[in-house]
Amino acid sequence: MSVVAVADMYGIAGRRQEMLSTLAESERHAAGQVDCLRYVFAETIAEPDHFVLISEWRNQAALERHYGSEDFAGFQRALNGLLARPSEMTIHTVSGSSRPQPSGAMDPRDAD
Repeated sequence: MSVVAVADMYGIAGRRQEMLSTLAESERHAAGQVDCLRYVFAETIAEPDHFVLISEWRNQAALERHYGSEDFAGFQRALNGLLARPSEMTIHTVSGSSRPQPSGAMDPRDAD
């Protein structure tokens, strides 16, 4: 059963470039871990210093290995002084996934 973690992180506006660098480095490290299916940060439209993490792991053990890794400990240390308030995370367990198929006719511009 895969695990999806969604986190909201709130950076300090004056330290934006440091925050972006820290998030990018965390993406690189996590994406290279065994059983990491997705690990990406996005920025919200309405609040430029509000970031959202979507991470997907093959199972709970993989997520726990990530949280126990030196890379994650380094990420936490690097966030010191960059957050305006504590992050908020929700972890979901997923028993199945599917990709929706288009419900209408194909746009002719998409044809080869």
